[in-house]
Amino acid sequence: MNFAPSEWFGFNKRVKQDMVFTKTENGETSTKQVYGRFNWWAFLFTWFYGLFSRRCQIPFFMIKTAVPFLGLIFFNTVMQLLFTEQIALIINVLGDVWYGYMFETWFKNQLLADGYKPVQ
Repeated sequence: MNFAPSEWFGFNKRVKQDMVFTKTENGETSTKQVYGRFNWWAFLFTWFYGLFSRRCQIPFFMIKTAVPFLGLIFFNTVMQLLFTEQIALIINVLGDVWYGYMFETWFKNQLLADGYKPVQ
């Protein structure tokens, strides 16, 4: 699990095309799809999408997606204290957009960390 800022804000390293990853374990092959586009489910439900999606059930991914989610909650709380409700709402929506753009990249990076290999 990588918690470096380049992992969370690496827009230049974002997944931009669909990818397929496989892993063989105990004679069974697991296949996962990573999409190279904005993830609307992650935008709408943030961490809860990763928590309840069957596609995202891989070790440590819930922790990996919970960290930016908790960071968003903390950041939004501070912004509500410092700014008007409208400004805080705009910042909240921008945080959700960030989460939707980066979710698939975080998923890909966790697949690689878990030993999945890209299919050529």
